[in-house]
Amino acid sequence: MRSFFLVIWFRDIPIAKKLHFTIGIMAFLIIVELFTLNFSVNTLSAIRTLIGAEGLWSKAQKDGLSHLRIYAYSHNEKDYQAFLQYMKVPLGDGDARRALEQENPDYKAARKGFLAGRMHPDDVDDAIKLLHRFVRIKYIQTTVQYWKEAEHILMKIIPVSHQLHERVTSGTMSAEETKFYLDYIEKINTQLTPIADNFSFSLGEGSRWFENRILTLLVFLALSIELTGILIAISISRGIQNGIKAIIAGARMVEKERFVRVKVFSHDEIGQLATSFNQMTDKLELTITNLKAEEIKAKNEKERAEASEKIKRVFIANMSHEILTPMNAILGFTLLMEESEMNNEQKEYIAAIRRSGEFLQILINNILDISKIEAGKVVLEYKPVDIHDLVKTTVSLLKPEAAKKTLSLNYKADKMIPKLVLGDGIRLSQILLNLISNAVRYTTYGSVFTDAYVIDNTGDVVWIEFSVQDTGPGIPYEKQDKIFESFDQIKQSHHLGGIGLGLSMAKHLVDLHGGKIFIKTSTSKGSDFRVILPFRKQDVKPDKQLPAISTRQTPAGLARIKGIRILIADDNHLNQLLIRKVLEKRNYNVEVVENGQLAVDKLTENYYDIVLMDLDMPELNGYEATTAIRNFQDEKSNIPIIAITAHATADVMEKCYACGMNDFIAKPFDAEVLHQKIMTFANQFADVSGK
Repeated sequence: MRSFFLVIWFRDIPIAKKLHFTIGIMAFLIIVELFTLNFSVNTLSAIRTLIGAEGLWSKAQKDGLSHLRIYAYSHNEKDYQAFLQYMKVPLGDGDARRALEQENPDYKAARKGFLAGRMHPDDVDDAIKLLHRFVRIKYIQTTVQYWKEAEHILMKIIPVSHQLHERVTSGTMSAEETKFYLDYIEKINTQLTPIADNFSFSLGEGSRWFENRILTLLVFLALSIELTGILIAISISRGIQNGIKAIIAGARMVEKERFVRVKVFSHDEIGQLATSFNQMTDKLELTITNLKAEEIKAKNEKERAEASEKIKRVFIANMSHEILTPMNAILGFTLLMEESEMNNEQKEYIAAIRRSGEFLQILINNILDISKIEAGKVVLEYKPVDIHDLVKTTVSLLKPEAAKKTLSLNYKADKMIPKLVLGDGIRLSQILLNLISNAVRYTTYGSVFTDAYVIDNTGDVVWIEFSVQDTGPGIPYEKQDKIFESFDQIKQSHHLGGIGLGLSMAKHLVDLHGGKIFIKTSTSKGSDFRVILPFRKQDVKPDKQLPAISTRQTPAGLARIKGIRILIADDNHLNQLLIRKVLEKRNYNVEVVENGQLAVDKLTENYYDIVLMDLDMPELNGYEATTAIRNFQDEKSNIPIIAITAHATADVMEKCYACGMNDFIAKPFDAEVLHQKIMTFANQFADVSGK
């Protein structure tokens, strides 16, 4: 019954206590084993002590009889005294044995006897304990019996030795008497020899018996330790496994809307988890029941919960394409207009449209980038950056907005800043644009000033600090720690608009650089935001580039370009028109289709030098169309294919190359870059095909 309650108790205690209990049991068994081992060593040492004592006893007996024999011849008193001295050893051992055989053992007398028997003082106590503890063991009883028998025989020599001494002292001992005594001494010696041998043999047998018992006990204890550990580990493992399996099975059933209750095997953490799971299931079942009572609301809530994450992913993926595609057209046609003949006023308007489009593009990217940044998917690209020009351009983008509020918007860049540094110019622009645009938005009158200066220029890294100062209403002290969190705004300025993403994204980007962003000061008279960023140094040397393809419309170049036939596959009519106009303006021969299937059909029937392939199209998308083209059985399978899409991500680029595309250009695209890529691949394809 007690064992049953112990099992119940062990099952219900916390897992940590189970482990502690297991460790305690193992430690206890190990301690028992160590004590057993110590006891064994001491006992074996005591046995060896008795064997040694037997050797001393036997040697003293033989030496004593030898001196007594010599005394019978020599009549020298020294020989007789030597005999008596040697006899103290067996006599002392006998006194010790008799002291231990008493009903109440006299340990003091036994210790004194063994010391008289020339036993080492350190071994006396172990020998006494051995004889006392194992007195009922057969081998010890036999040994003691031989001991008594030998002692009984040896004691016969004592009165004889006294008689011999008296006869020698009287001076009247004859030769016949001498011979009698010598024969008697030899008889005693002869009787003692086999008994001493039996004594040693019996002790040896006892020692071997004890060693075997101790070895068996130690093996048993070792196996007990291992088996106990294994059994407890199995018990704990099974308890955890059964509980977790039940919870997993219950979770799978709940997933199928079958609200089962899992079995609670114990009251430890797993049992508490199972109990909590059952309580959660109860509440979940009640919640589902209540939701089903309101069918329309339940359906909407369920669909919204299941689709929210998918909608978020689809929204982020499609936002880039759907918004940046028309933005590509706006910026593209603006660039085309800038290349046409216009008066100064028209050029100013077009430039304003282009800057506004670029500004809008940056704002759109802010919205799209915030989720990427928080997911840790943004990777910095280190390229040469002109800090002076970047600060100037960023400030100029916001001058129209500042002018509407009659704000003074100025900047200063330290002359100590190197002409070029290695950094991510796009991300730096985002940081500054968010800080400056926030300052302009929340400042109703006064000024906004941007400053950039070097704070450390040692080694291979230059540290630059950027300061954005405004005369706005400031930020309350209690809000300053949260101002860099997403969707956080200052309540008293909520009417000024914004969704609170700018500073949060700036903070993430600064952290990505390994820099620091903070509020230096913020009062009712204005704020001073600071950003400290590291940049690698870059020598101001012209990059070694391949000779650019000439875009001059020489007769030979014009004929060469006119001979290049380009197939464009894009389902967006604005993009079709933009790409066609950009390429036709450079005298390329262009054909346009609206989906990937038409592109494959066109390429089957006609010859082209290069294909510009959008990715998201009906019928066949860009990936599928490229795969189909690469499976052609003729030289057309090697035609250069350039992806042109608003999905400008590393994953998309990798997928493009994986399906067989040769290059990638992102929307909005640079017309000159596109021209360079077309000429490079067209020439390579012409060399390979022999055209």
